[in-house]
Amino acid sequence: MKINIKLSKDEAEAYKNFATSIKPEELSDNDFMKTIFFKGCETLHTELQGLMQKFAKENQEELASSGITVVEGEDGQVKLMSSETAEATEEA
Repeated sequence: MKINIKLSKDEAEAYKNFATSIKPEELSDNDFMKTIFFKGCETLHTELQGLMQKFAKENQEELASSGITVVEGEDGQVKLMSSETAEATEEA
């Protein structure tokens, strides 16, 4: 897969300065760009998970009325499951 990102002149200069200052010499430009891209994806994924956790905690009643139960684990993380599944789990 190939991804093209169009940068303005200022953005391209900023990236060049950034890459020049922190890229290890033994790492190719392509591998460095891939690393940055995937780290960005991981960061975005983590942020989205956090937002989902916050939304679920703040909207438990609304979700319950839609048939979705918010289950909070001992670690503070929440999971969403159908109310039917949650009831069956509680009964077992």
